[in-house]
Amino acid sequence: MPREDKNIIIDFEPISRRVTINSLDKSLYDILTEIDVKIRSECGGAGSCGKCVLKVQNGIDFLNEPTEADHKFLSEDQIKDGFRLACQTKLNKNIRKELLEKKPPQISVYLSENTLIEDFTILTSGIGKGVTLNPTIKKFLLNVKKPNLETPIADLERVLEELTLKGGLADSEVQIEYNPLQKIPYVLRNENEQITATIWKGQKIIDVESGNQIEESYGIAFDIGTTTLVGYLINLNDQKIHAVHSKLNPQTSHGEDVITRISYIKDNDGGLQILHTSVINALNDIIEKACQKANINPSHIYEATIVGNSVMHHIALGLSPINIGLSPYVPVLQQAINIDANEIGLNISPNGSIHALPLIAGFVGADTIGVILSSEIYKEDALTLAIDIGTNGEIIVGNKDVLVTGSCAAGSALEGAHIAHGMRAAGGAIEKVSVDPETLNVSYQTIKNKRPIGMCGSGLIDAVAEMLRAKILTRSGNFNKELLDHERFIVSESKKEFIIAFENETPLDSPITLSLQDIRQIQMAKGAFYSGARLLIKHLNNKYNKKFKIEQIYLAGAFGNYIDKDNARFIGMIPDIDSDKIFQIGNAAGIGAQYCLINMDQRAEATQLLERIEYVEIAVNERFQREYAEAMYFPHMNLDYFPNLKIYDTIAKR
Repeated sequence: MPREDKNIIIDFEPISRRVTINSLDKSLYDILTEIDVKIRSECGGAGSCGKCVLKVQNGIDFLNEPTEADHKFLSEDQIKDGFRLACQTKLNKNIRKELLEKKPPQISVYLSENTLIEDFTILTSGIGKGVTLNPTIKKFLLNVKKPNLETPIADLERVLEELTLKGGLADSEVQIEYNPLQKIPYVLRNENEQITATIWKGQKIIDVESGNQIEESYGIAFDIGTTTLVGYLINLNDQKIHAVHSKLNPQTSHGEDVITRISYIKDNDGGLQILHTSVINALNDIIEKACQKANINPSHIYEATIVGNSVMHHIALGLSPINIGLSPYVPVLQQAINIDANEIGLNISPNGSIHALPLIAGFVGADTIGVILSSEIYKEDALTLAIDIGTNGEIIVGNKDVLVTGSCAAGSALEGAHIAHGMRAAGGAIEKVSVDPETLNVSYQTIKNKRPIGMCGSGLIDAVAEMLRAKILTRSGNFNKELLDHERFIVSESKKEFIIAFENETPLDSPITLSLQDIRQIQMAKGAFYSGARLLIKHLNNKYNKKFKIEQIYLAGAFGNYIDKDNARFIGMIPDIDSDKIFQIGNAAGIGAQYCLINMDQRAEATQLLERIEYVEIAVNERFQREYAEAMYFPHMNLDYFPNLKIYDTIAKR
């Protein structure tokens, strides 16, 4: 290896991390990802979001020249002061070899508090209707007869005899894993022939232990989201949740949305394995942390259930999602599947299994099945609209008679992507906003009460709604020209911005603002949800030749749980129905995963639902573009759809 590839030291402050690297090809973003330091990025290091800003304090001469992306997102003064985008910054391959031989490069980089990611707010709770206990895993305490010369019955046969008496299984149907078969002669003789046998679905012995281990029976339910991962550790004897642990999905370093990750897999050799390994490692970390919290041994976790959108489901199982991203958007499989946990390296019982819920379609996955199961929309009398608002948006319309679903390309603006000062729900994110309509003064609340460094989805919805009420915005999403001279506006030839937080209120070098481009991103997101819901209802109207009307709304997912539901309705994200008919049901997908863990009948229910659910490809509907364009207005081009929002009569259209 040549000298210029050795002894290159980078110090990252204020986190006090020193890295010695031996490659000139990696960006600072890549290096930070490898050492598990999370920084802001909405594009996965593609150079298109401008969020991964850092400052090179020492050794800038050893780095490459600023790129086109650097110049796009940073001012010339910032670049002169050493600011760069982490994803664009690499070591300069043209450094003279003589310089390196005399003085090995030592580079110091400062990561500001608005670049480092911490204190993520991850939704773990939800509201479900409840199910009875009927897990696939059951434990039996057996007092096995000792053998003697008159009846020298083999160990396994004596265990089966006792199991049959206890109603555990019929010996004619029995299967036994190799590992417990090896353990039987030892465990039988450790506790005077008393053992605990663990049975899966009444058909297979998956573990045997000495003595009474009845209480040590656990499962874990995973919700694998595009942005976040949540695991629920549950005792399978009593349904009690003993621990919940969550973390950021590490795949975000390779892209914020499913399309970016599909592209990563498609464009990089070994890309699928990289993303698969990263999520399995993260799930194992969740298992470890949850077990530490509950003081249990991971070997007593006998089953895991998994929900997630189709792409996350595939990557977690090590299946290629590439064809999901290509017309006609076909997954590898649709049906539910059981696999051995050790097949994908999940650190639970050696003979533990994984149950992945079924998928509905290419972009509507097992998470939507989880929402339907936990909310029981399919049992409702009232026609219900359910929207799972996360990084991706799934829409369900149905009741006990009809059930239709689709996905909308809402984008990731509500997660902070494509918004100049947008961010995920982390410490310092503005989450609530109010605007005085007389003075235009802005009040806000941040997560963890930290100084503001950006705006998360709930804050963005609040801000837009409040700016409309204060007539700062018109219904078409433009600024009120009569207010542009106000001190809260920044007006230049290329951009107009409204100030949410002045520079002196933040740790940034600039104020936190919303521009017309930012407003447009919110319009696109809310327009996608509303137009998608309208098209599903129109589909039902045409199919059944009757007029359907939404009677209640369920808002699911992290974003759906934290937004102000009245503000979501005010801007036209959801239909205009009474507030007391809008329910925020939390992590409904995660609740669905729990249901399938604690009651195997729910798995059969999920399979039966597939036969009832009709999937509609919203984007190919001939009316989609028109519906979408009309829904871009606040709250809609046609105010007749929002009769309760009389204030819009006083807000300019354009």
